[in-house]
Amino acid sequence: MKTLFFLLASFVVMLVMGTVYTWSVFRVEVEAVYQVSILQSGLPYMTSLFFYAMSMLVTGRYLTPKNTRLVAAVGILLMAAGWTLAALAPSLFVLTLSYGILIGMGVGMVYGIPVYLINRQSQKSGLHTGIILAGFGASPLVTAPLVHTLISQFDLMTTFLMMGAVSLVVMLPLSRLFKATAVTDTKVHITHGVQTTPRFFILLYAMFLIGTTIGLMMIGLSYRIGVVNYGFDVRRVALSLSYFAVMNGLARPLFGLLVDRRGFLFASGLNAALSALAAVIALFNGGQMLWGYGVSMGLFWFSLGGWLAMLPASIKVYFGTAQYARHYGKLFTAYGFGAILGTALSGIVLDFFVETTILYGLVLGLIGLIFALRWQLQSQLDQA
Repeated sequence: MKTLFFLLASFVVMLVMGTVYTWSVFRVEVEAVYQVSILQSGLPYMTSLFFYAMSMLVTGRYLTPKNTRLVAAVGILLMAAGWTLAALAPSLFVLTLSYGILIGMGVGMVYGIPVYLINRQSQKSGLHTGIILAGFGASPLVTAPLVHTLISQFDLMTTFLMMGAVSLVVMLPLSRLFKATAVTDTKVHITHGVQTTPRFFILLYAMFLIGTTIGLMMIGLSYRIGVVNYGFDVRRVALSLSYFAVMNGLARPLFGLLVDRRGFLFASGLNAALSALAAVIALFNGGQMLWGYGVSMGLFWFSLGGWLAMLPASIKVYFGTAQYARHYGKLFTAYGFGAILGTALSGIVLDFFVETTILYGLVLGLIGLIFALRWQLQSQLDQA
């Protein structure tokens, strides 16, 4: 019962924090309010994800079972402050500082805590981690329609302010449950992983970097591609984001379980193949049919959810639990750099070439690199 309650509380906290994935809804309005380009409108999103990852790196070095609740409370207060200052931002620069740095740092501080606790104490860590992270991935199912409605009925700044209030009221009480005794199934505890080398770490890092670059690039553009590039009805695209969120959320427990049962290499290969399928469908569809857009984007969201579940599961397998938080923080920086690469590359492509064909060609090229890295990683394991 304690495990179930902890999972539920963690899921809700992740659900609220996952509003970061609704930036594609904010983005069109930001472009109109601040009169900026596609590349510029991605800066707050890119900055937020970067500081989210960097914050996890720093937090991971100092996180212990004794300070989890304090770290979570500080992170939540940073998020609330970020939303509030975003509501007062007179320029894109100030919005980038508030939404990007403060919210990003706050999310990074809180995100790793329930994952850290469940991986220290659960014998089904892949599945349980996936369930927790499903809240973050599935967040747009709730928050995308909510944000779209609030912006339509009020305005961008009022919506920012309301999201800050929701963050504070919902997450702060639940964060009191983030303590080491929250989960009791401690029968299996992996203290040491397999023998690894610095080259092994680099290969694993590169795979996560490319996988998250693809996913974050497409998530950040989902709404814009559907409405602006393809000309689909705004309400249908907003509704599609809820479906995308379900796909992202479902992928997390599924790929967490897959790593538990079949290993990281099998799961990562399947994930990359699904991303390639998404790019091929998008190329052939070219925005002609809504269902084609839905299937391709849904698979991209599914893919990113899978990577974010495979990351903590693979760390426990390859590096063990003794230094779990430290290794998680290091590897999660790939997510931050992926946000920068994905946002910059996609913004440049759409600003200069307008149509999306080159974008999907870029995705297929990156997927080819994932398979090359996967083969190298397999070779390293065979030699160990």
